[in-house]
Amino acid sequence: MGGLVIKRAYILAQQKDSFASTARRIQAIFFLATPHRGSDLAQLLTKILNLSPGQRPFVTDLHRNSFAIQSINDEFPRYCQDLQLFSFYETLPISYSVGKRIVVDKDLAILNYVNERTAYLNANHRDVCRYANQNDPNYKAVRNALASVIDNFRTRQTVSKREIDKEQRRCLDTYLSTTDALEDDFMDIDAVRMEGTCQWLLQKQSFLDWREAANTELYWISAKPATGKTITSGRVINHLRSLNKDCAFYFFNHSDKNKSTIQSFLLSVARQMAVTHTESFNVVLAVCEQNENLSQADYRTIWRKLFLEGLLKVRYVRSQYWVIDGLDECRNHSAIVPLLFKVIEYCAARILLTSRDRFRSHPQSEQSRVRVLSETIAAEDTRSDIALYLKASMDHLPSLDQEDRQIMFHKILDKSAGCFLWVKLVLQELGRVHTSAEIRQVLEDVPADMNQLYSRILDGMSTAPRGKVLAKAILTWTVCSVRPLTTEELFHALIIDIEDSIDSVERSIASSCGQLVYVDSHSYVQLIHQTARDYLLQTDVHSGFGIDKQVGHKRLALTCLHFLNGNEMKRPRHRKLSMTNAGKERSPFVAYASFSLFDHVAHVDATDEEVISALARFMGSSNVLAWVEFIARSSNLTRLVHAGNVLRSFLHKRSRELAPLGKDIALLDSWATDLLRLVTKFGKELLSSPTSIYYVIPPFCPAESAPRKLFAASVRGITVLGLSATKWDDCASTILEPKEQFHALACSDKFFAVGTFSGNIVLYSTETCQETQRLRHCEPVRLVHFGQTTRFLAAAGAKIVRTWDLTTNQQVWEFKTPQLCMSLATTEGDELLLGALKGNNLAVWHLTSGTLLDYSTWTEDLEGKQAHTFRRPIAAAFCIDSKLLAVIYRGQDILLWDLERDALYDTYNRMAGASPMLGRRAADAGAIALTFSRGAGANLLAAAYSDGELVIFDTSDGYVKSLTTANAHILASSPDGRTLAAGDGSGKLQIFDFETLKLLCCIPSTGYGIKELQFSDDNLQILGIRGSHCRIWDPVALVRQDAEDESSDAVSLSSTPQEVQIDITEDIPLITALTLYEAGEMFLCSREDGSIHLYETKSGRHVQKLLSHAVSILALFLDEDNSALCTTDLSSRVMVHRLVRQTNGWKIQPAVFDHRIGVSVNQVLLNRGSTRLLVSSTTSDMLWSISANASEMISTIQKEDRGASRWTTHPRHSDQLILIAGNIAHLYDWLTLSRLTNTEGIILEGGVLPELMIQSITPCFNGSMIATAFKESLGARAKPKLLLWDSSDFNVHATSCVPVPKYHFLADQVQVLIGSNRQKLVFLHGSGWVCSVDPQATGLGHFIRHFFFPADWLSTDAPLMIQITRKSDIIFVKRDEVAVVKRGLETSEMGSVGDVGKLSSLTDVRRPCLAVPGESQ
Repeated sequence: MGGLVIKRAYILAQQKDSFASTARRIQAIFFLATPHRGSDLAQLLTKILNLSPGQRPFVTDLHRNSFAIQSINDEFPRYCQDLQLFSFYETLPISYSVGKRIVVDKDLAILNYVNERTAYLNANHRDVCRYANQNDPNYKAVRNALASVIDNFRTRQTVSKREIDKEQRRCLDTYLSTTDALEDDFMDIDAVRMEGTCQWLLQKQSFLDWREAANTELYWISAKPATGKTITSGRVINHLRSLNKDCAFYFFNHSDKNKSTIQSFLLSVARQMAVTHTESFNVVLAVCEQNENLSQADYRTIWRKLFLEGLLKVRYVRSQYWVIDGLDECRNHSAIVPLLFKVIEYCAARILLTSRDRFRSHPQSEQSRVRVLSETIAAEDTRSDIALYLKASMDHLPSLDQEDRQIMFHKILDKSAGCFLWVKLVLQELGRVHTSAEIRQVLEDVPADMNQLYSRILDGMSTAPRGKVLAKAILTWTVCSVRPLTTEELFHALIIDIEDSIDSVERSIASSCGQLVYVDSHSYVQLIHQTARDYLLQTDVHSGFGIDKQVGHKRLALTCLHFLNGNEMKRPRHRKLSMTNAGKERSPFVAYASFSLFDHVAHVDATDEEVISALARFMGSSNVLAWVEFIARSSNLTRLVHAGNVLRSFLHKRSRELAPLGKDIALLDSWATDLLRLVTKFGKELLSSPTSIYYVIPPFCPAESAPRKLFAASVRGITVLGLSATKWDDCASTILEPKEQFHALACSDKFFAVGTFSGNIVLYSTETCQETQRLRHCEPVRLVHFGQTTRFLAAAGAKIVRTWDLTTNQQVWEFKTPQLCMSLATTEGDELLLGALKGNNLAVWHLTSGTLLDYSTWTEDLEGKQAHTFRRPIAAAFCIDSKLLAVIYRGQDILLWDLERDALYDTYNRMAGASPMLGRRAADAGAIALTFSRGAGANLLAAAYSDGELVIFDTSDGYVKSLTTANAHILASSPDGRTLAAGDGSGKLQIFDFETLKLLCCIPSTGYGIKELQFSDDNLQILGIRGSHCRIWDPVALVRQDAEDESSDAVSLSSTPQEVQIDITEDIPLITALTLYEAGEMFLCSREDGSIHLYETKSGRHVQKLLSHAVSILALFLDEDNSALCTTDLSSRVMVHRLVRQTNGWKIQPAVFDHRIGVSVNQVLLNRGSTRLLVSSTTSDMLWSISANASEMISTIQKEDRGASRWTTHPRHSDQLILIAGNIAHLYDWLTLSRLTNTEGIILEGGVLPELMIQSITPCFNGSMIATAFKESLGARAKPKLLLWDSSDFNVHATSCVPVPKYHFLADQVQVLIGSNRQKLVFLHGSGWVCSVDPQATGLGHFIRHFFFPADWLSTDAPLMIQITRKSDIIFVKRDEVAVVKRGLETSEMGSVGDVGKLSSLTDVRRPCLAVPGESQ
């Protein structure tokens, strides 16, 4: 009956989701005499049991074809088709009290399914599962059936695993930028090793102890150069694999930049562990999916995310072995040792490494508890291996008698001193001679020292009759290249370098320098050993083949520049933007030249005029744009940052020797800044659309920048006019997150973190300003703090403090706080976290155990009036160096608390400094912000007061050190403690010397008050947040000299600190409204001071001031047919003037309408001909008649509870008005304001919700359509929902109107509706791109994107003012200036609909969302 229970259980498992995983694991079922159709003997059993008391209903279920059995048999076939079924039936009867009988007959014990195998057992029903021994035939039958199933299953799994592994490895290699090349390296190394060599190591007791020890250890093998360490490492790998050990390995190679970094090592080992362990693969894949560009991060980030966060947390059943060869060839080998100790501690790994250095030379050895086995390879160890190598090579030498062979054998063996490379080179030389005398001469002359041997090889190359020029070129490229070049790359490089053609790189190497250079099995050109490179670069090498490092790098740099200046890097002629079109096929040399050029420039003499000239030719040609595009396509913008930094350093070194004069120097100096700004200001756009560097980015660079001067002057390209800025401003980058509100800010050496009101913490790279990670705090973030080590981050909200380990990006602790936290600090190497709370409490948490160590009250000892005075603090700041906490209270002196003594330190007031009068109320104004100076010897405290005064206290003596007026409400100290930043309520940023309060520079206001300020870790940048924006400034004033130099009179011009920058824009009133005139040939702007100005669109030039109101103007409307201008100001005064063009300019006539409405005006509208004026206020809509003689009100409509509404002239019927309020539209007569539609109006269907507010109504496509923008709120940054309607549907007989389905996809794509040039509807996409829809040129669900505005243009909290003229010029208001973007719509890239999008709040149907190439949804 058990078989029936199993069948029923399997059916239920298939039917219930909770048991689906269990059902999937079942591969086969074995039935031993199972009554699939019941048993006739069950009826007899039922009769017998009826004679005894009790119910046994299950016996009835065993009757032949019972209902229960029939039910199972009906369902089981549907679910068992993928199973292997075995049914064994009995053949012997069983004895019972009244006779003998087979319990389950054959026809009842088998299923007759296609996937069933049947077999008999020579047993009765009881013995089918009871066997005498292993030789029992019944046992063998069942065992063999089990074995066949398992074998079949293993075969299927192996095939499946191979298929999965192939796909998984492809996925891993994509994420980690790894390949199978490392396995090829191992195979090449193992193939070189002779059978029987390296056994000496495997037999050493120290090796056996390491391999089998209960405790994991580090086995450190050191040896001299060229003694076979790499071959030995390969033998160990082979040995461990033969024992079926889990072994990961890595071969460092100093000559290959890609194989000499910690990053490449960690990525390779992670890949190997992932393909070995399923759980490791899942961990690595999860990490990579969250961090798609992880392979381009620095090694600390890779270590943190891949290992500490992932692989080292996996529990490995088997011991893990790592073999690392050539640790000394790692470019930062000292930093890798602590990581290896961590690996051993965390995951019980056994690590063997080889290095020239002995272990004791590493300082980490004293700090780790990991046991280290140290072994030095002696000459005696490898003597037997060299002997085997010699014996195998003797047959290839000149024929000698046996005695001479033995003499030669022992002589070479004795002189080798354990150096395989020496033996190899000697054998090569012996292979070139033919007589016994020549052999003896070689053996006598060949030196035992490697350097002497190299010298001998170079001398031999010098006597060659031909090929010396080519040999020197090959050696120079092989020695100085950043990484090994392939033969194809070297082929193209040599053709440029020696200005001659060559037939084969391989043959050239073999014939000219084959003793020093070889081509490996992967076609990479390699030096025979690192010692050869070291020798060739020595300054005392007296040979024509010796390489001067500066000269060598110059040679390679000039070759790269020659290629990059060539025809292959010409810019494309077409002006279409494309992310996918990679252009024509280029030379294999393009990648090396593009990525490595500035690595070579960094080593060149900065006074070399030839390099300067070549760099200037390249940076002055359009080829530089193709270079930028190529790098952007690699998604590695750090190479552009590297290039800019190299140029800056190069020119700085040159300025020490020569005056920075000349056009070439000026060009390179410009690019040194331009490259950095391209990344920080346009990095996101470069990554999404690399081709934008050709036509989109240059016009938006400043007029004096190299990209703008060189590449934005085309009469066919985009032109930006009207802006006064000629150089990059002090704002290096602007980060805009329209959906977030930034609340907190912190900086470390690698990242800066921004805390948001939505509870997110966003980490950005300090180098590229690109987002790297997001953490979740789950409540509005008020404080963010990096620890003393970069791996720690803490954040505080209203009720909770959370900490994260940034090596894993995992939350570590969560601490609940009874009051709001005002300040955070860490101490004791991030073991303690301190929090100053609003309740005058100091909380100290232990970050190792996650416990609250101390919770004290700093006002606990105060009594009476003093305790009442210091009741509710408003801000606090820690100074860990001085062990002080400063707290400010509203209207009170500043309280200082000694953290070490847990006692009151002092109270400070700005009149006298330290004050003995505890709790005295401040004389006139209290402090509102404060910060301590940071860095060594920090003893200064800066305090900003509510009346605008800024005071510096010296906490060492209690005196006021300096004071000034700054009106600051936020303060920040630079990490070195020398610079103070102060932000005021208007958003202006002032930078002071911390000690003297000397003003170093002033950064103009960019909006309302700054929320938070922080300095970058290198003191060279200031970061500030406000609203949805984060700005990064890098004014020259932050490049401080040494204190002694700054106070000296002998300061060089180039290093003079930037003095106060006069903020000339601060007094210029901002633009408040914009309107177009004369078909866009002119445009008018109003300003905060009430003035109205006329501009020329063609040049962006200011033409003249037309008139002025007494107060700020809020809105402009112009009727072009009658040149009537309607203005509305802050006092609700509405005026209408007429503009008249005269020979000497423009004249504005006296107002034909002048009326103060009395309430706030929302909209004004003139009809065609300007005989009617509609004024829509907060309470009513008023229609006025206008004439030269008089104006009178014709009609008024009270709004009552109408809500937000908007009017426009009907595009098809100029005598009608359209009013939209909520989801209702009405038509009105322009002359009388009488309603033309019925009472209910025209219902806007398609799911337009009544609570949505209409923002704008824009006729488009020559009036055939009406574009409406709705918002959930009328805030400046609220994103509109766009719907397009057929304008003919708005007629006096209509009762409803449905949006045009063709344009549903646009609903959630529009950030700002710019307007229509009749043919196209133009809008600003949420990504910052200006896009358009043209019904004639684009298909369903498509739009065209043309160009983007820089992020800092869009980072304003005021509504964006953007309009389009009939000639497709885009007018953009930028604070107090207007930018005119001409021919912007002529550059295009198609965007298309991708996946089905989310349900819009406007419509009740699902519609597709826009998928712009290169953007994520």
